[in-house]
Amino acid sequence: MMKRLLLQPLIKGSMVVVPLLVTVWLLWSALLWFNNLGTQALAIVGIPGLFPGMGLVLMLIALLVVGLLFQFNPVSWLYQYVEDALLRFPLVKTLYGAIKDFAAMFDQEKRQQNQQTVLVEIPGQGKLVGFITSTRTPPAVSTACEGEDLVAVYLPMSYMVGGYTVFLPRDQITPVDWSFEDAMRFTLTAGVSQSQARPRSSSDKPML
Repeated sequence: MMKRLLLQPLIKGSMVVVPLLVTVWLLWSALLWFNNLGTQALAIVGIPGLFPGMGLVLMLIALLVVGLLFQFNPVSWLYQYVEDALLRFPLVKTLYGAIKDFAAMFDQEKRQQNQQTVLVEIPGQGKLVGFITSTRTPPAVSTACEGEDLVAVYLPMSYMVGGYTVFLPRDQITPVDWSFEDAMRFTLTAGVSQSQARPRSSSDKPML
């Protein structure tokens, strides 16, 4: 009896504290990494650190400047030219492409445009949660499927960093008024995490 009384609060306390500690540790590690990177950049040009965290401030300013520069078409065109040149190398294409696609998942604007939450019908078994990643079918797939109207849908797997990308006819998927964040969290935790679904804003236009 005493063991049960102590074990249950311990488990509940761990469920509250551990995710918080891991989140704080990841954020702190990321900030330290950015700060060290900025500090090394300052050391290269011979500028001493004037105060703790100066490297982090430098990196944040650099990211802000880069974001502002990309508002201008000439800079975007130049970046696209360099990117296309780098993507000609197979290893660079694989690594850079994977990292860029992963980073794009956190882009709010792109998520609103490209990641509509849908349900995929599995005949006789149920429905799977998926996300439309593209409505433009690659020419090779379109040719192989004789021009069938297909969309690319990503089906994540629970408790795993992975999933499947499938091409499905539009009539086999059902758009859902469910935000990407809540749907992904629900799917990755196999339904354990059921936070309140955030209503989609008026700018979250369905792709279908």
